[in-house]
Amino acid sequence: MAEQGNGRMEIAFIQLANHLGELDRLHAFFEEVGLRFDWPARLKWDLTLACEELLTNTISYGFPQGGQHSIALTVRYDPGQIEVRLEDDGMPFNPLEQDEPDLTLSVEERAIGGLGIFFVRRTMNEVVYERTETGNRMILRKML
Repeated sequence: MAEQGNGRMEIAFIQLANHLGELDRLHAFFEEVGLRFDWPARLKWDLTLACEELLTNTISYGFPQGGQHSIALTVRYDPGQIEVRLEDDGMPFNPLEQDEPDLTLSVEERAIGGLGIFFVRRTMNEVVYERTETGNRMILRKML
């Protein structure tokens, strides 16, 4: 836990490996953090699924050369806002530059993919991508 200004900020952190088996750890992490901070089930669900989408994309496409890499996930929580940061050392990729899916098309007509980032954008109040010196950083903010 860390103090910040007049408000209290709580911090939780997990380091995940770049393989899909880590999704179970991601779910357990948000379950524990949600219980600790007494979040409603819907909030835990939205944060978990948003991070699962981003983590799956990072693991699936961010490391084409393979090897062992880690993805850092930090949650900062204060009474008015939750901020989640995902940081990796993968190849540059800004998912926010992808076109939004055309939801007027039928499932058969629509291109495969794209709904995950659409979901992330719709469930968070702010989604930011930053390219750092060492990799990618996604910042998700949810106002409470």
